[in-house]
Amino acid sequence: MDIAPLQGLRVLEVGRLLPAPLVGTFLCDLGAEVIKLEPWPQGDRTRGTALFSLLARGKRLLAISPQNWPLAWPYLLPHIDILILNHRPATLAALQLLPDSLKAAYPHLITINLLGHEDGRPGHDLNFLAESGVLDRLRPVPDAPPIVPGFLFGDLLGGTASALIRLLAALYHREKTGQGDFLTLAITTEMLRWSYATAFLYLSGHGQMPPPTQELFSGGLPAYRVYRTKDHRYMVVAALESHFWEGFCQHIGRPDLISLGYALNDPAAHTAIEALFQSKTFPEWEALLRETAFCVSPVYTFAEAIQQPWAASVWREKFLTFSDSCTRATEPGAPGADNACLRERLNLPADLFT
Repeated sequence: MDIAPLQGLRVLEVGRLLPAPLVGTFLCDLGAEVIKLEPWPQGDRTRGTALFSLLARGKRLLAISPQNWPLAWPYLLPHIDILILNHRPATLAALQLLPDSLKAAYPHLITINLLGHEDGRPGHDLNFLAESGVLDRLRPVPDAPPIVPGFLFGDLLGGTASALIRLLAALYHREKTGQGDFLTLAITTEMLRWSYATAFLYLSGHGQMPPPTQELFSGGLPAYRVYRTKDHRYMVVAALESHFWEGFCQHIGRPDLISLGYALNDPAAHTAIEALFQSKTFPEWEALLRETAFCVSPVYTFAEAIQQPWAASVWREKFLTFSDSCTRATEPGAPGADNACLRERLNLPADLFT
């Protein structure tokens, strides 16, 4: 993408931690001007960590004492297209950011407020996965405890991704009508909305679910599993379509395995294909499958993944970016680094900064 499609859009980011600021980072990479509001003088609580560097780079940094934030809204919000929050109802009231008052005072404004739960309870990724039914399916064997995923599915999918989709619709609506909106999303609820694979199994079984690891998507199918290699690395097979599995078996000279790929929960089939993958090392499988298209992949570490050619535009200058044309991958400055610039551009009164 050679253009900045969101150029001219101005965003005020008040949300903290990961899901809400990542919405701002995504919009920033696509060309929007994102102003990150921090408490003066200490700044965001994640300052000094790699998370802050990843999320704040490219954003304008505005620091105001929290007691003055409600006084700043009449000066800031008329200039803002999107307001990003992740505050519980009591905090919204204290900050004077309740939906009805914002809609009345700033009808153009699109606000997204990310909550953990519909009732405003606090929570983190593991809570959202547990209460949405997602975590129960993440087990190494049916009677084992659920795993703790190292990837923040709830925060990123139920939070950031869902927020971006709703913002897209709200921006389109405002383009047609001139009217903004106040959008409240609960991550637990959004994770349930995303549970299509699980819902497919539930409905197909008329309310009865196969045990975790014993269905199509969790390891019951030999052609859709993770396999250990000879040197204790891993390869994945995701050949749900028969032509991929058949092509793989032919390519490696093992047509005898074609009939085993879809033998659901067949121990003999699993054992035979496990033995196949344990017969070669990880580099040997990489070399054998290079430039093939059988839906068979090496399980890379993060350090290995960012060294792949396709990753160059994403891991630019040690920052994850969401646009191949993003040129703003720079370390963020100190709290209030852009105070002077923003005071002048937005005509903010000096007493907000006392």
